Parts: sequence; structure tokens; C-alpha cells
Amino acid sequence: MPEITTWEGMPIPLPPDVDPRWFADRLIQLTDSAPFTAFRWKRGGLYAAEVVGCVQLGRTRINILPKLDTPKPDRDKSFLLNLLRSAGYLSYLHQGAAGVRAETLDPLEAMISEVAIEMTYALRKGYPRRYEEECEDTPVLRGRIDFTRLSTRLPGSAILPIRHSPLSVNNKLAKVIKGIATFLHRITRNSVNRQRLGVILSSLSLVNNKIVSAAQVDAIVLSRYEMHWSKTLAVGRLLLNGQSPDPTFGGSNQAFSLLFPMQHLYERALRKILATAIDGIGLSVNSRSAPLFLFIDEDDQSGVVRLRPDYIFSRGGKSVAIADAKWKRASEGGGAHGIKREDFYQIHAYLTRYKVSEAIILVPRAPWMPEKWTKSYRDKDTDAQVHLIGVDVERLVSRDSKARNTSYKLLTEMLVSVLPA
Repeated sequence: MPEITTWEGMPIPLPPDVDPRWFADRLIQLTDSAPFTAFRWKRGGLYAAEVVGCVQLGRTRINILPKLDTPKPDRDKSFLLNLLRSAGYLSYLHQGAAGVRAETLDPLEAMISEVAIEMTYALRKGYPRRYEEECEDTPVLRGRIDFTRLSTRLPGSAILPIRHSPLSVNNKLAKVIKGIATFLHRITRNSVNRQRLGVILSSLSLVNNKIVSAAQVDAIVLSRYEMHWSKTLAVGRLLLNGQSPDPTFGGSNQAFSLLFPMQHLYERALRKILATAIDGIGLSVNSRSAPLFLFIDEDDQSGVVRLRPDYIFSRGGKSVAIADAKWKRASEGGGAHGIKREDFYQIHAYLTRYKVSEAIILVPRAPWMPEKWTKSYRDKDTDAQVHLIGVDVERLVSRDSKARNTSYKLLTEMLVSVLPA
């Protein structure tokens, strides 16, 4: 299977025998249902947007990696996996694989491995059995008689239509789980994943085959005795959500995408990072605060222009500072190091509405920045300040504990230097 590697915001190098406009149309059709822009056509070429992940279209797979200071595929794949884990999309560490099989550094294969491990673990606790109602005709009375169907039959029949709820392996939960395993077995290219999923499918041989969708996964309600299947359904839903019929490809083949906006991953990963960095300095951070509004409509008292910063720092239950994560490369020179004026307008609105005097913009650390890099700007009328902080997110999510601990210490020192005492 041809594999193409590119980086966020960069052009996609298509094979020479592919019409770029035709291929671009197929990719855009595949991802047009996503709530974010995945690809752009500009200057006569196809470009990845600010997203990472992979797309499989026909026999071609496109891997889109995060863009660091230098384009090194193995390093960037490792960073992506660490970022997915820090953001909560992966639970396990995934090491590089031997050259005889597909790399587990592949984000899609790592996600499939996650589901396969969770399924294997859950099956050790028992098969997904449930009491589900069935309708059947039987000469033996069990359950209750289905009088609606009985009333349509001629008298004298010894066969009764009944409804009963036996404990069955062939239930909705089991069918969804087998559907997820079947789908993943079809798209994986990793021999270990294929073997694990094959064993799982063999274990579920008594369950009817069923093609499942993300909506059907959402319809499953787990009891407290079935919670060991929750991770399987959560990650399975994420993968199924990227499955999309390709209307331009003949036969029953389907296209697939697993894409994440880098802004979303960066912001989500920093939730846990910030909570850990400020632990022990008397502050707390909230990333799920109720929104405020910039204005109020005088007619119906509804809010106008919703405001909700990414993070609110509090001390003793009182807000003392707000922060926003921006996955944007700060420049060494230029006004405000390249931070856009719209970002400052947004931060100024936060300062006014949340009645705090300190705001932070968290940008990824660039190669030109020292280990501890901050830059502050003051509003001369109110003395409110906006601080830029360079966050070494690659080391903060690294599997190297020494590098990670050092980066956490540096981030804590930078936050203490700008947050009010």
C-alpha cells in the first residue's frame, strides 16, 4: 500500500501517476463532514490544514505529522503518539516495532492496538452477556404470551407466540463489539494487531456479524457490571467516526480518516500539564468553566458574544488569571513575536469580563527561545498584563522521565514568575 508522509500545513506529495485535482476532490469529499478544515487546495496543489493523523483512500495512506523545528518522521510520530496519550486518546505506551512488520509508531495502528488490548482485557472478565427480549414460536410456555400475534392465528394451534428475555451472548453490546473488531481487522496493516483481533473475533464466533456505526455505539448504555467495556466503546467510536463511504470509489471499499486539529490536541494536553505544574503553589486551574458573555441583549436578557478562556487560575475560589493555548509558532522578531492582533483583542475581552489583571498566552517553544522564555505586555491604563510563555510541549509529554521532570520544573518557575502571588 503506497504511503505518503507530510506535515501540518505542508503540501501533500502525490504519486506522479495521480491527477492531483481528482485526488484532492476525493479527499475533500471524504472529510467534508468533519467540523474542521482538513485539506486545502491552493496555488495548484493540495495542502494539509492544521491537522494531524492519517487518511486512507483506496490503496493510499496519507500520514500527517505535527510540525516541530525539523521534519524528522520518527521523532514527529513519537511526539504525536505522546501528545495523543497526554490528551487522553491513548492509555498505553507504544514503542517502535521491528522492521518485519508495520510500525506501531503509526498513529492509526497505535489506536487500533489500544482497542485490541482493551478488548482482550475485557474478555478475560467474561463475555458480554445480556438479558434481551426475544420473540419466538414454541410449544412450551415460558416468558409471556404475545397476544397481539396470537390473535391473528387460527384456533387449535399448539404453537404459542411468546416474548421472553434469556441471558444471551448474541446481544446488542456483543454485536457492536464484534462490529468494531471486524472493522479494525479490515483496516489494520500491523501483524500483531491483526493476530489479536483475529483471536477476539474467534472468541465472539457465536455473535452475529453486524456493520456498526458511531451512532450505534452511542446508543449502547453500559450497566455498572459492564464498565470494563467503556474504553473499548470510547476508542472504537472515535475510529468508527472516521469511517466514511467513498462515493467516488467503486465496489464496497470504504475510505477512512483519523484526524485531529493540532490546536485541539495542544489545548487538551495542556489541561493535565498545567494542573501538574501548579500543584503545590496554592493555585488551581479550571478548563471547564461556565462561559460568560461580553454583552447582554436588553430585550430578552440573552448573552451576546460568548467568552470562555481555555484555562482559569484560581486561589481560594477566586479567579486571579486566565490563559489561552495557541498552537502558533512565535517569531523571534517582529511586533508581539507574530501573535495576531485578534488574539490580543480576545485576551483583552477576557481580562475585562473576568475582572482579572493577568493573562497568559501559551505558545509552543521555538528553537530560538531559551529554556525559560516569557514576554510581558502591560496595558498602561489599567496595568493589566499579558504574558507570553514558551511551552516545551514535546518534552512535557515525553516518555523520558528526566526530560519531562526538568520541563515541568521550568514551566512551574515561569508560571510562578507571571502569576500573582
